[in-house]
Amino acid sequence: MHEYELKLLSLLKEKNSAGLDYLEKNLGMGRDAIMWAAESLMGKNAVSIERVISKNVELSAEGKTDLEGFPEEALIGELYKAGGHGKVSGIKNQVSLSWAKRNGWISIDKGEVRLTGAGKDVAAGKGSYGLRELLVGLSSGKGGQNLLSRDKEGVETLIRRGLVEVKERSMVKSVSITEAGREMLEALGGGNEIGALSKEIIKSGSWKSAGFRPYDINAEVDRTFPARLHPVREFINFVRHKWLEMGFIEVSGPIVESSFWNFDALFSPQDHPTREMQDTFFLSNPREISIEDLEALERVRKMHTAGWKEVWMEGLAKQAVLRTHTTSVSAHFIRKLSNTLNENYPLRLFSVGSVFRNESIDYKHLAELHQYDGIIIGNNLTLANLIDTLKKFYGKLGFDNVKLRPSYFPFTEPSLEAFYYDEEHGDTIELTGGGIIRKEITKAMGTDRTVLAWGGGIERLMINSMVFGLDSIQTPYKNNLGWLRARKNLKV
Repeated sequence: MHEYELKLLSLLKEKNSAGLDYLEKNLGMGRDAIMWAAESLMGKNAVSIERVISKNVELSAEGKTDLEGFPEEALIGELYKAGGHGKVSGIKNQVSLSWAKRNGWISIDKGEVRLTGAGKDVAAGKGSYGLRELLVGLSSGKGGQNLLSRDKEGVETLIRRGLVEVKERSMVKSVSITEAGREMLEALGGGNEIGALSKEIIKSGSWKSAGFRPYDINAEVDRTFPARLHPVREFINFVRHKWLEMGFIEVSGPIVESSFWNFDALFSPQDHPTREMQDTFFLSNPREISIEDLEALERVRKMHTAGWKEVWMEGLAKQAVLRTHTTSVSAHFIRKLSNTLNENYPLRLFSVGSVFRNESIDYKHLAELHQYDGIIIGNNLTLANLIDTLKKFYGKLGFDNVKLRPSYFPFTEPSLEAFYYDEEHGDTIELTGGGIIRKEITKAMGTDRTVLAWGGGIERLMINSMVFGLDSIQTPYKNNLGWLRARKNLKV
């Protein structure tokens, strides 16, 4: 018999029956350990467990928002301010219209909506909205059980509207020893088995006449939460290690960058949409970053003038931005290594870091994210070399369903992108874009070597079930302590 089971039976022998709070206080054991012992003993018919069913109310995200006011309340408030009437066509939230009418707060006739007397009273603060009061009462937890039974119709309405969810939970009320449990305890000599040796037991020699309990390696223990790296940092380190395994050298560059290195050096036209405020974060301090490499500046000017047939403005190139991709790091190093001796090629470089995009946030987009970028500089390199590199990298991460297809990027020609179909989201997830750096760019950077380049998002990789299987790339950043503690370890 396990030590936990013996402790529980020994206490129940005197007490006969006890609740969890009493057991936790008097056994010196955690609740999880007590429950394991109780469940194990119940399987041996040594104890019986009395349970009670409790109902817990959980508010949805919409329910938490509606605590301050339901949409139909907002609607009648707006109508009240507008003189008590308005056009149906001007009301965007049709759900609020439906509920306001159902509550008798409005009337609708020939495309016009008017407040009723009841609606005016509620809008003027002379009446209350029972449904929202019920929601507030349920959210506070005070008298929640009474509200669940007293206003069943209101609760059902809140459930249908997706504002609350009622969950039943089985709670242990008490644990009682059975006759079989008493007999089991007697057969063990009243519980004299030794579970752990101590100095006193050895010194007295009492171990000679006592039995030893077997050590159960499958016994439940209290959960512990050891220190762990943040999942994004852990995965970045993992990705970094995989590139290093493949013989790549890590490089880095500034987060605050000039538009010259972030856009112009990569042949992105100065009127390209990605440069607009909705896609790029432009800085006010510093507003500009000077370009010290005058030779590269002049070559890039000629590249843009010849390639895009437009006037290239140095002022736009000096604009300070938060880098939108780590490809700016690659541009720096293509230029820096342009005069490397021939015997040192091919050069394999990668970078991992934060990038910033001024875009809408959803399950696969963030305003700040992490990106990995890579380049191979050498002679006679082809797209086949890039495809082989990407397949080897994603294979190391455990991706077995990656596909490639032609694509377009301003700084590579030909270009491709790697993607996979995510079954859980029913969506195609792009992993990386890349190709062969255009000759215009490599020439402007001072080299006639071939450069293969690619880049992709770290968080996008984490969505895959082979990694963390995230529902959204926002998940790691929500500071959900429960998820951070319980998240699975990397499978890759």
